[in-house]
Order: sequence, then C-alpha cells, then structure tokens
Amino acid sequence: MAKIEQRAKHEQQTEQQTEQQMENGTHRILQQGHPSVTVREPDSMAIKQGNMFLTCTQGGNILRGTDLGLYFHDMRYLSEQSLQIDDQQPVYLFAGLVSGGGGATYQLTNPDIHDQDGVALIRKDSIGIRRDKMLGNEYTETITVENYRERRLDFSLRLCYDADFEDMFVVRGAKPGKRGTLHPPAWDGNALSLRYDGADGHMRQTTMHFIPAPDHLEGTHCTYHISLAPRETWHCQAVAELLDVNAGDLEATPTTFEAVSKEVLEHAEHGALNGGMSIVTDNPLFNNILTRSLLDLHVLAMRQLGQPFYAAGIPWFVALFGRDSLVTTIQMAAFQPRMAENTLRVLSSHQGTKVDHYRDEEPGKILHELRVGEMANLGEVPQTPYYGTVDATILFLIVLGIYSNWVGNLDLFAELRDNVERALNWIEQYGDSDGDGFIDYKTHSEKGLRNQGWKDSGNAIVMHDGTLAEPPIALPEVQGYTYLAWVMMADLYRRAGNAERADRLLRQAGDLRQRFNEHFWVSPIQYFALCRQADGRYSHSIASNAAQALWTGIIAEEHVADVVARVMQEDMFTGWGIRTLSANDRSYNPLDYQVGSVWPHDTALIAGGMYATGHPEEAGRVFSALLHAAFRFEHFRLPETFCGYDRSYADQPVRYPVACSPQAWAAGAVPYLIQMALGLQPDGFHKRLRVVRPSLPDRLQWVTVRNVRLAECSVDLHFERVNDATLATVLHKEGDVTISVEY
Repeated sequence: MAKIEQRAKHEQQTEQQTEQQMENGTHRILQQGHPSVTVREPDSMAIKQGNMFLTCTQGGNILRGTDLGLYFHDMRYLSEQSLQIDDQQPVYLFAGLVSGGGGATYQLTNPDIHDQDGVALIRKDSIGIRRDKMLGNEYTETITVENYRERRLDFSLRLCYDADFEDMFVVRGAKPGKRGTLHPPAWDGNALSLRYDGADGHMRQTTMHFIPAPDHLEGTHCTYHISLAPRETWHCQAVAELLDVNAGDLEATPTTFEAVSKEVLEHAEHGALNGGMSIVTDNPLFNNILTRSLLDLHVLAMRQLGQPFYAAGIPWFVALFGRDSLVTTIQMAAFQPRMAENTLRVLSSHQGTKVDHYRDEEPGKILHELRVGEMANLGEVPQTPYYGTVDATILFLIVLGIYSNWVGNLDLFAELRDNVERALNWIEQYGDSDGDGFIDYKTHSEKGLRNQGWKDSGNAIVMHDGTLAEPPIALPEVQGYTYLAWVMMADLYRRAGNAERADRLLRQAGDLRQRFNEHFWVSPIQYFALCRQADGRYSHSIASNAAQALWTGIIAEEHVADVVARVMQEDMFTGWGIRTLSANDRSYNPLDYQVGSVWPHDTALIAGGMYATGHPEEAGRVFSALLHAAFRFEHFRLPETFCGYDRSYADQPVRYPVACSPQAWAAGAVPYLIQMALGLQPDGFHKRLRVVRPSLPDRLQWVTVRNVRLAECSVDLHFERVNDATLATVLHKEGDVTISVEY
C-alpha cells in the first residue's frame, strides 16, 4: 500500500511539473493550424467532414501503393495526389489541423534545385509552399507559393492525380472481388475526369477543377510555370467534385453534417457542442482537451440517408457502428442528448428481422457495422449490415433509458416500442445460446467475428493458461449491460402503465445479478472472471472487462472495493490509464490491440464506475492519468488506443501505430468523466437534477457548468474544491426544476 501511495504522489508531482512547463511555453501543441514549435513529423494526417475523409502524408501527398486517399461511401476517389517543384519533392516543415478537423494546413519549402549539369538554380529554403486542404461538399486545396529571395525566381509546379476507386476492404488488405470498368483519365478544358463504372451498377467519378488553368496538361498531371519577383506570392486552387451515380437511397455527392463554423468553434472553446451544456474550468489545459474532444465529435458526426450519428473513427471506421455510436451517445448524454435520439432512430431502421447466418443477423438484433461500398453492394462482405455484436442490442436499450431520463418523457419510448420489444425478445431468445443463464456470443458466419464484445479482435479473449477462449463466450461487462438494460426498461414500462412487464424485467435483472456474482466471482484472485467459455470454465485472467461492469450496478457491494483496488495495482494501472489485460498475464502484450494496450474509453468507463460506486479518490487518479496522457498527444487528442507501457517506461504514452485518431468513444472519454466527476444524474420525469457525491480531480480547482438541459428546463452550476470536498452551488435555473446535492 505504501508503494502505491508513493507512486500516486510521484504522479501528482510529475503532472504539476509538466503542466507548469506547458503553461510556461516549453511544451507547445498544434492548435488550429498555427503551431509555435513542430515537435515531430506525423506519419500521416486524417481529416473528415460529413461522409468524406482524406488521409495523406505529412507533406500533404497521397502516395500510390499505400492506404492513403480521399474516400467517400467506403470507396477511394483519389489514390494519388502529389506536388513537385522543378521535379523535386518539397521539404516538410509543418502539418496542423484547422477548423477543428475538417481541414489541414501543410507548410513546405524547396530543396536545393540544380540543372542537369549540377549548377545551382535555386538555393534551398528560398520558396515557401503552403497547402490548405478543406473538406465540405467538395474537396478543395489552395496552394500558396511565396518567393523569399531578393531576386526573381522561375520554376515549375507540377500536380499529379489518379484514382483507383478501390473498395475500403481491398485497401485494408482484402482480396479484390468483382470489378467494373476503370476509364482512362480524360481532360475537358482544365478539368480532369477520373471515372469508374462499378460492378455494382454505380458510376463513380472524381472531377478535378483547376483555378487558374494550368499551363500544360499531360496524362493525370498538370504543370504551372511560375515566375515570382522578390516577396511576391502566387495562388492556385484544385477542387475535387465527387459523384456516386445510381447510388440508390445514398447521397450522390458528399454532404457535410454541419460545417465547422465560427459559431461551432466558439461553442467548443467554451466547452459546449451545438449549443448544449457547456463547461469551463480554471485549468486551461483541461479546457483545451475538452475543446478538442468536442470538435472531434462534431467532425465525426455524419449523415447517411439523411440520418445523423457519430461515425466510429478516422480513417477506417467512417461508418455506422452500433456499439461505438451507442457508447459515444452514453458518454455525451449530458452534453448532447438529441444525438442519442437520432442514433436510436437510425439503428432501429436497420434492426434485424430474420435469421441470416452469413451476416449473423437475428430478429431484434442491432447491427454491428454497415458498409456501402462496392463489395458490400455485391454481397462480397457481410457488412450490409453485419450483426456480429453481442452488446449493441443491449446498449440500444440503455441509451433509450438514459435519454428518456434526461428529456423526462416517454415519447421516444412510445415511438420505438416495437423495436424495444424485439430487442428484449432477442436477449431472451437468442442472447443465451447455450442456456447457461448468461448472455453470450458465437458467430455463425464464415466471415464473422470470432469475438463479439467490445474487445472484438481474434485474440482478445483468453484463458489464464494462454489459450484462446472458445465460443460461445459470456463476458462480465455484457452481463452488466443486460442487468442495467432490464432495470431501465422496467422503469419505462412501469411509467407507461405496464407494471406486469416491469416486474418481470426486474425479476430477470435480480436473478442475473445474483447468478453473476455467484458464478463469475473467482475467490482465489478476488476478482471477476474475464469470461465463461464453451465448456463452462471461467478464465482467471485479470482484465478490464469486469471493472467496466462497475458503472452498470451488477457488481455486489461486497465485491466493489476489491474490483477497484485490483485495477489500481501496477500490473493494470499504467499511470496513463488502465490496461485491457494484466501485465502479469501469459497473453499480455503491450503492443497488441486488446491484450495489454490502454483504451481511453475503457479507462473512462471504469473510472466512471468508480465515481458511481463511491470511490472518488481512485477515480480521480485515473481521470488525472488520462488527462496527463492527452497532454502529450498532438492537438490534445486521445487516440483510439495506445500501448500499455508503464509511465516509468517513457515520459509520454507510446503510440499504437494504427490507432484511429480521432475516434468517437475516445473523444467522448473526457466529457463523460467530467460529467461523472460532477455527479450529474438526471431524473427528468420528476424534473429533478441529482448532484451525487461531486468530486473534482486534483488538476481542477473549480468548474462552471451552464445550460444543463433537463426536461425542458435549464440549470447553471458552479463546483469548487475546498480542502478534500467539492462544493456545488446553483447559479441559475430556468423552469420548474429541483436540484438536489447529495454527499
């Protein structure tokens, strides 16, 4: 215990030193495209707006033979984009985000340029080249070139483009399926047309427009001959228009969710998203992290068939994912409850209606993933949609319960009543495939996922002897989700006048809670099992899954303290976050996706459970650790995951090489944790906002929260840490709302 306390004290001292260094300017971040210091060259940068996204190199190029590109509807619409000056590759100086993530700026300069005889023509660093990329209904790149020398400079600027129109799955390594006709590039005036007639009947086209017209056109290249006087600048624009003709109900052209306007930027900088709840604190670093989180979530919002939701992550998960979208709406419930309403509607429109083993579909089941590219349209992949998730159906019910308690009415419950019934029936009829009393999963598809909880990589769920767990597999957090879903639905059914249904759901919830604590608890390790596999054996591996169940209420009170203490031990808590698997486990690998890495959303849900169960000290340490990790990532952005190395290993978290960034539930981690730290619990049906055991982490002295929306009412609150307590004060309220502060 003394060792743990000593480590906590060291972490606090290190955090204070680092924050002071940052505030003094010795650490700088790239913010809105105007950095003071370039720390390192990022390998690539991704930007997104609406249903289009772009990934390119640190110099702003899309290179052939890589996974970089401009994507729309799960297809690559540009597979090459490059810029050369006198046939030379410019030198990278800086890359940074602008407009919150829907655009980026790249600053370059020239290398030494010689003629064929080796005579120097232009000395290095003589020319400034700025590339401003912006996504919207089109993709626009503005190129600005400036002469820094005291003499006239003459040179050429060549732009190269191409499009292979490959499906997202092929880009990521899948074997190509049936293909249509890729047309040769064609010029019409100063417009370059790149066209593909897909095997799925879609005509896809990228048309490049250049302003002013290039001086020379050849193949997929265009060249400008530039002559600049000293300090003179020159500009051009390249605009890409994308088309998906015969797309059926899908949009034929890219559509923005809402542009990242000046108003959106200002709201995010004040801790609000689209006019929702706002949070400002005394810590400018925390404010920056929260701003980045909210801007990323705004950029990740998208529409398909006119229906809005949070895409899972950039670059490879710009799509509808049941689990990811639902977890993010849980995290953002206090900030933007209407997004939960939208997400529930879009998911209900795809709810399973039949048994289809290829897609792991069953009646009442909520989808895992929906894709709309060529391979999906041809049925070559099951994501049309694919239903291989054990928890999305259950989370669907939880989100409905949380949303209803914020808005204080049963309108959406009544609207989705049939969907709710079908989801509950799925849990009872299909959720427990082997009849052991626990909700489990097993794929029936030849292309299905072996693991179907949130840890869905093939090696994620292991037995303590190092072998892979065999399906059907029951996970502890899924039992927790089910318990909470039944409790929440019982409340809504009772309010709707169906007491019999409510009582039955409560009995099911109580029985599951009792069985879970009896069978999943492993006395020798004083912790819950990672899973129950096909033969009935339980894995004694220590993993984050069981601790994530804290926030659901399924864990018996006598076990809560043991669970909290166990994940705070050094083999689980890295000082940056909580590992997915213990460092002492035979399967542990800090570099692997879900058997040792740290996932911010997982860590946040666990810390949220600590707050909810009355363990604010441990929750505060975890919250501070996650904030400290965010300080050290570019743009104050928490990625999807990072490696599970201990904080003593390096002075910053070690990157996971292919993590999505931004990613929805990683962006939602900090907004969720500040909501939990403040103890905000809605009771909209009684127009009552409960503030339960508020406890600010050490890095925050005060927090002001404005426009907490509850059942058409609004509340402003102020929280301040005084000694070891966090005091809450009501600043203002509108409407007939009651605020109860419970310590």
